[in-house]
Amino acid sequence: MLKKSVAAVIVLVMLTGLQMPVFADNHGEPPVRELEQQFRDLIYNLETAQDYEVVEYDSMARLEEEFRSIMVWPLADHYLETYFEERDGTAYIIPMDGPVQLNLDEDYTLEKVDDNTYELTQQGESALRGEYTLTITYSYEAGKWVFGDRMDHVSSSENGGELPDTATSLPSMMALGGIVMGLGALLLFFRRKSLV
Repeated sequence: MLKKSVAAVIVLVMLTGLQMPVFADNHGEPPVRELEQQFRDLIYNLETAQDYEVVEYDSMARLEEEFRSIMVWPLADHYLETYFEERDGTAYIIPMDGPVQLNLDEDYTLEKVDDNTYELTQQGESALRGEYTLTITYSYEAGKWVFGDRMDHVSSSENGGELPDTATSLPSMMALGGIVMGLGALLLFFRRKSLV
């Protein structure tokens, strides 16, 4: 009887835990400067060997962990697939021009979309890309602000393009995972009941 009660409480906690969203209204605006510096450190300021081997991280998995700590998983995967490669278990940077950087010394707009989302927009111009618009979406996920999306729209298609839409389905996948866990717990509960 005690096992059944404990299992029922665990299932209830799991199911009610999925229904309690985290709100960012008490967390203020995203730390734009801090996140941008972490992004630059991962894209532009990595210590590399002469053959572009990433020295700071001993594996692609460790580098991936760092990217996923500051951005949603699909966006992290995009940057890893675009700017890095793995050879013999070691991470290498692919030599190419990097993504547009936010110029913190120039004006930008930061608008609140909802309690969990802010969008930053900055107009700029560079010799390589010409005129562009950088749009960064910040999402409040898992108790902290992260990059939700990061796109640069170049005014002339000859000078480049925009990053793909990397909208995340992470909340849906988390809910699906919770349901699968709940079903697994129920199956274990009823299986033990039928064995007794």
